[in-house]
Amino acid sequence: MFAKTLKTTLLTLLLTTAAYADDITLLATMGSKAIFQVNGQKKTLQIGQMVGGAKIISIAADSAVIENNNGRQRRLGLGEGYVAETQKQSDGDGSLVLSPNPSGHYLADITIAGQTQRGIIDTGATHLSMSSKTAETLKIDYRSGKPALTQTANGVIKAWLVKVPQLKLGTVTLYNIDLGVRESNDAGPILIGMSTLNRFQMKRDQDLMILSKKAY
Repeated sequence: MFAKTLKTTLLTLLLTTAAYADDITLLATMGSKAIFQVNGQKKTLQIGQMVGGAKIISIAADSAVIENNNGRQRRLGLGEGYVAETQKQSDGDGSLVLSPNPSGHYLADITIAGQTQRGIIDTGATHLSMSSKTAETLKIDYRSGKPALTQTANGVIKAWLVKVPQLKLGTVTLYNIDLGVRESNDAGPILIGMSTLNRFQMKRDQDLMILSKKAY
């Protein structure tokens, strides 16, 4: 039932965005081989083989790393799904289909200036936000932004509000996104808040989160 619903959802997205994608889910690993479900069909594959529109880079006891046609790598845990595009999307459109991780959170890649970090979808956060340590890794000149204060579990700390000229959420390019940077050395995930999410139409299909970029 889940696979049928997912295939119906993906077909709708393909017709809407004129993109082509493969639905890939890691089901099990067996040494140097792994069992994937690709567009509803089970396949046993090994390192170096193609799984849908992606290539298998490595296989571990509870995960596998795949690489899409854009050279981007993605680690899949057991039971985790991924939509691998077989054609590049233009900046003007795009959709993401996200599956929850074992903790029930939705994760997506954030790419800024060619550097990619994992982020967690947080509809309760006003801005895309990260620690100053992460911002430095991404070479963001956050100290030139607007000074602010933010409330954390450890009290009120210094922060900055800056605007990122261009970034990618997954494969979708976005422009002029407000970013909050808190003064902290923690290496926790980036919080993908509403300054990013409001660029998308959001909907749920069972446990899937579907983000479709709005047309402006």
